[in-house]
Amino acid sequence: MGLRKTLAHFFFGDLIQDMIQQAGAVSVRVDDSSGWDSLSGGGPADRPWADKYSDLEETLEAWQKNFFVRRLVTLTRSYAVAGGITITSEVPQVQTFIEDFWNHRQNRMDRRVGPICDEFTRAGEIFPVLFTNKADGMSYVRFVPASRIRAIETDEDDYETELRYAQTRQQTAEPKWWIGPGHKRAFKTYYNKLQPLMLHYAVNKPIGATRGESDLLPVLPWARRYSEWLKDRVRLNRIRTRQALLQIRVQDPSQVEKKRRQIRTDNPIEKGIYVSGPDEEVIAHDLSIDASDAKEDGKALRLALATGGNVGLHYLGEGETVNYATAKEMGEPTARFYAERQDDLIAALEGIVAAAYRRHCVIIGREWPGRQELQLVASAAEVARADNQSLAQAAKDVVQALAQMRSLAWIDDETAAKLAFKFAGEPLGDEEIKEILRSTQPLQAHPSPDEDGGGDGGGGPE
Repeated sequence: MGLRKTLAHFFFGDLIQDMIQQAGAVSVRVDDSSGWDSLSGGGPADRPWADKYSDLEETLEAWQKNFFVRRLVTLTRSYAVAGGITITSEVPQVQTFIEDFWNHRQNRMDRRVGPICDEFTRAGEIFPVLFTNKADGMSYVRFVPASRIRAIETDEDDYETELRYAQTRQQTAEPKWWIGPGHKRAFKTYYNKLQPLMLHYAVNKPIGATRGESDLLPVLPWARRYSEWLKDRVRLNRIRTRQALLQIRVQDPSQVEKKRRQIRTDNPIEKGIYVSGPDEEVIAHDLSIDASDAKEDGKALRLALATGGNVGLHYLGEGETVNYATAKEMGEPTARFYAERQDDLIAALEGIVAAAYRRHCVIIGREWPGRQELQLVASAAEVARADNQSLAQAAKDVVQALAQMRSLAWIDDETAAKLAFKFAGEPLGDEEIKEILRSTQPLQAHPSPDEDGGGDGGGGPE
């Protein structure tokens, strides 16, 4: 009996322990929970699941039906993704894996970058899942909607260490659990295979929270109001056109009903022509909806939408009241916002690639070198090309001025290099500057005419 227990503990110890923990967790939820509270873990600033789920559903519906919301999401993709984002590595074996992973027919990451960006804008977070092939270590990426992730289980002492994710099911109240990057089996084989791994990347995440927030939450109320305002204008205009534009007064009372039946069968409004007799008086009504009075109301609503969406009105096709100088000034904050979103997108893609390669190393038995040793490099289109051109021209002018200052011995090489990189927008540390100067040969100064004897008072051979 002792041998049997020993063998069972050796082969199935982890499984038995997990079953005990899950049984304990279930009993706690059944006895103490109302069934709607968060299952476990999470951050201290996370909102209740009911509120989060409602916002996610409303945001998705608004993106599907509201043209203004769709435009804001498309704008973010157009600038943050632009021509696409690629991840490469300077390490040959890592680069080989990235090419296979990125272009695999089950992944096709170049086609997923745009939808990932859209999901960041709509939901504020993405939940990719890596399914790793135990034969060759290749991982296949799938995504679970944020509206299906009910709870995040975190470490008791560190809410930023995410252990498991609870996905809601339609058939049962019990959630489906996915292991997270902080789980002990995230990068450890179990029965010679790796369990599917869920990752989590979020934007607009308050300090103390594990869940991200949608970019569209401040916009949704105003998008609904603008849609209702437009519907009211169209509805009022329809009512106006259906009103009696002509009033006909018939002198003979016995002919009124006959004339009414005639008008109903042969509407002169649709024909555009009406012939009246001497005993009839025709009055044309001018029903005005005062569109000019409502113009400013519509503009105020559009301004609220643009402000909530971090864009100027000219991004939404309204350029009549904006000149070039104003549009340029209004475009700078928007460009910075799109650049930050591009950085968030790149960080998520690099995290997915790094996790996939780490699991690949586990399967093939290769030592994991560490995240920094992968030397990942992201390539993406510049968000604000005009600003970069201005910056490049300014850096060129500064370098020329510093070179002249150096030739006059006003500054040394180290100071000149430090100032040049600072004005170029890429400040470097003292050690990096010294390494650059050690690895490059300084330009030899051209001798002056007095030094080479070529001046007017040159002392040629007598």
